Amino acid sequence: MEHVSEQTQDVIYCAELVLPVTAAPLREGAVLVHGEHVAAVGPALDLAAANPQADVVDFGAAVLMPGFVNAHCHLEYATFRGIFDDEEFGDWIVRLVDAKAALSPSDYLHSALLGAAECVSSGITTIADTAFGGETLLAAAQAGLRGRLYLEVFGIDDTRLDETMAELQARLEGARAAAPPQIEIGIAPHAPYTVSSRLYQTIAGYAREHGLKVASHVAESREELTYIRSGSGKFAHDFREKVGWERMLVQPYGVSPIKYLQQWGVFDRDFLAVHCVQASSDDIRILAGKGAAVAHCPKSNAKLGCGVAPLAEMLRQGVRVGFGTDSPASSNIMDMFDEMRTALFLHRAIERDVGVLSAQKCVYIATLGAADALGMADRVGSLEVGKYADLIAVDTSRSHFAPVENPYSALVYGANQDDVTFTCVGGRVLYQDRVLRSLDAEAVRQGGITVRRKLHARVQDGVRVGDDQSGWWHTIDRSVTTPGAPGADR
Repeated sequence: MEHVSEQTQDVIYCAELVLPVTAAPLREGAVLVHGEHVAAVGPALDLAAANPQADVVDFGAAVLMPGFVNAHCHLEYATFRGIFDDEEFGDWIVRLVDAKAALSPSDYLHSALLGAAECVSSGITTIADTAFGGETLLAAAQAGLRGRLYLEVFGIDDTRLDETMAELQARLEGARAAAPPQIEIGIAPHAPYTVSSRLYQTIAGYAREHGLKVASHVAESREELTYIRSGSGKFAHDFREKVGWERMLVQPYGVSPIKYLQQWGVFDRDFLAVHCVQASSDDIRILAGKGAAVAHCPKSNAKLGCGVAPLAEMLRQGVRVGFGTDSPASSNIMDMFDEMRTALFLHRAIERDVGVLSAQKCVYIATLGAADALGMADRVGSLEVGKYADLIAVDTSRSHFAPVENPYSALVYGANQDDVTFTCVGGRVLYQDRVLRSLDAEAVRQGGITVRRKLHARVQDGVRVGDDQSGWWHTIDRSVTTPGAPGADR
């Protein structure tokens, strides 16, 4: 494996177009990198004249821009891509959890490394990943990525609340001890249908006390909306099938998932609501009023038949929004160009208004907007003096770009992850000339193939819900809430 290039010499990166995001595109521009940070942005000739000691790297026909900030992903699901392509959301999530039981921690590390390699090679420099174990943390660290790992929490049995929190604290301590400086640790109560209201409240209080960020899947599907609002539907059926008709996880609350969480004091500026497809104008007003942010995953939501999140209304109400690729299990590839393009087409079609979303706005949401949603806008998301030198080069020499007059248009309407030729995080070169520098690409690929064979065998064996003790129900809680127990109605 080649070692990551540690930047000791000042470097001037030049390109035909530099896209700072917070300023107008700059032709024949350059970025001066000093150590981990951006030291200057300006005309290439001026920076070269002022810094004769610096090395010069000229990308020529390319757009030099900040790396993408992926507001929601699951690196450890990289080997799951394409397994359940045509499942409805309710069936998809049940089958996904059952298939997951086939993998060991080592398998998850191989899978996460495959996801991390894809991020680096596609221009994603910062991730907000959700995972239960620490394998994603190890993979992201090896790859050199920046970001935040939200440790996932499940729990509907409030008789185990103290035990659940003790386990979480132990996992947090372990993750913080293992995390490199560029990766933060947060908490992710999974979703309103797998986490009790008391556990949500407890996590929210714990996070505020310890200054931790929180992310949660919220209002993702009709199944979730139906379950929280009326206690019926696909999720209710599956839960009852496992533990008996009388053992309902929740009583019908008659409200949306967002209003349900609001009453428990969950939302604040450090809360990232992932998806929000089933969100009304009133729901969005709640998020805006509390300062909560949203991770919008248009491809995943569309592929699973969940719908399209009301992005236009979120932006109108001032909600901070970032694009997320979600997991390869649901969106197949972690290509932020594809995510931007899908978002633009979907929202223009739904609103019947070309003005609802522009290419420039899409690039903003995929970079500085996502950084703002994660509370990182002071460090990443744009090419500005003092920020981390997290930048990428997008090759525009190919025919599908010619001519390039508007870089925003070229990136959103024409580019894809294969056009990325260079990725740098904190001044360290991770990917250059389409070659990984931080990971052994072939070893990562072979590891992924091995894990995929194991997954394929699991799926081919026809393991379905409830076939063993590692299935859907037991992922939510190791012990089932009993009727009449504290929290049994949650």
